[in-house]
Amino acid sequence: MASVIGKTMKDFDREQLVDAVKGAVVANRMPIGDAENCVQRVIEQVEHWLSDKTEVTSHELRLQAAAALSDYDADAADYYLVEKKLF
Repeated sequence: MASVIGKTMKDFDREQLVDAVKGAVVANRMPIGDAENCVQRVIEQVEHWLSDKTEVTSHELRLQAAAALSDYDADAADYYLVEKKLF
């Protein structure tokens, strides 16, 4: 799996992405069952995108996750993109 380059380089952390995407959809009041399904589909899309990459930036990863999430909940995708900037 790809390494993610941000402030430091690290291996892709699936659970960290799951938590971040789930946080965005739950914050947007998506019912928990729907949120679980949405998160699973988003993670699958991101992992497919990552499958032929050796390195990606954290920004690229965030954009891909937001793009995948926007297929299911555009408002949650917007929140996901800016959540780290808000806090």
